[in-house]
Amino acid sequence: MSKQYFFEAGSFQDLSYAELVSVFNLYGVSKDRIQRFTDKVFIVRDNEVSEEIIKKIFNRLGGFVRYGYLLDQVDTFLAEYIAKGTKVTFGVSVLGNSHKQDSIFLRKLSGELKDELKRNNVPSRFIRPLNREIELNAAQVLKNEIVEKGFELCIIKSENDEIYGCTMGVQDIESFAMRDYDRPFTDVKMGTLPPKLARMMVNLAGLKEGIVWDPFCGSGTIPVEAAVLGFDLLGSDIDEQALEYTEKNIEWASDKGLIGIIKYDVFHLDVKEPDNRTLAKLRKTPISAVVCEPYMGPPQRSTLFSGKAELFLARVEDLYRGLFDILQEVTHEGFIVVMIIPSYKTSWGWKTIGVRDIVGKRWEVLNTELSGGRDLKWSRKNSIITRNIFILRRK
Repeated sequence: MSKQYFFEAGSFQDLSYAELVSVFNLYGVSKDRIQRFTDKVFIVRDNEVSEEIIKKIFNRLGGFVRYGYLLDQVDTFLAEYIAKGTKVTFGVSVLGNSHKQDSIFLRKLSGELKDELKRNNVPSRFIRPLNREIELNAAQVLKNEIVEKGFELCIIKSENDEIYGCTMGVQDIESFAMRDYDRPFTDVKMGTLPPKLARMMVNLAGLKEGIVWDPFCGSGTIPVEAAVLGFDLLGSDIDEQALEYTEKNIEWASDKGLIGIIKYDVFHLDVKEPDNRTLAKLRKTPISAVVCEPYMGPPQRSTLFSGKAELFLARVEDLYRGLFDILQEVTHEGFIVVMIIPSYKTSWGWKTIGVRDIVGKRWEVLNTELSGGRDLKWSRKNSIITRNIFILRRK
């Protein structure tokens, strides 16, 4: 099998790239080995990375749709399925830069593949992309067991080049959906962090093991995602109901078999007025990283007045100033923080605060190192709030 692999990102490509770089760093793979073939498709060229490690990396990621290996020779890849002689379920997808003619190309190519299998007495079933799309979605690949019963051939197109690959796996969308919609406790009034983004943020911390602390844990999205990845947890909040929700959601995830054996502690904390007992406990705990989103105000459905946005931002800044005062006491050089600073859409344009306004020069911002200088944002179409993600390291 080829030692070259492809990863296809979801909707937030720059954030996904930073996540990929961070996780590959854990396995000793330099970002120089990762080529951005298109905005959404990344090629990994490293003969030292095994298929087992590639699979482990993909299963850890939150921002990627599918992964696979590149084909050395397109003309001969059917030989393996012909040799087996059993029924083949297959699909064909175009990834990257698509063109108007790709739908016609897909029909033609899939017909040729089906005919070739038939000539060799191999029955087959072709799965067509939905709604005139040019790539199968993850649900189609999973539902039809395409990877297990056959193949998904991917034509990966850049502006000037075209390569071919076979899918090895797609994102476990059912598990993410379960943790998003089926968990027993969610406080919609407080706003909810998408589990995929929480997973990406935990990965951006660049840890293989250790204790992850979310000081604004809410209903526990970040703690649960960290637990799924095998980390021990600290979760704190000023809201007693939030603490109850976090604990119940962790217990639910454990009962569902989504997390293994981990240690966790959920406790009350007002970051602006921490008590000495809690500070003493934090000093004695070998925390590996903080991953968090502060309370940013209730969900917004229309453009804000400028003054309201400034009020929300002032509250966010107060929370972070309190948190970083605590971190100055309980952390050490090299400590990592992954945090969200919101931007609000107002009648006067977008309003936010700078990360330097909060942390000054005591912390190094790692965004450029991981993203190649691109902004790390999570924002839905027509959204009123944009989440800006920052990765910091204590100097």
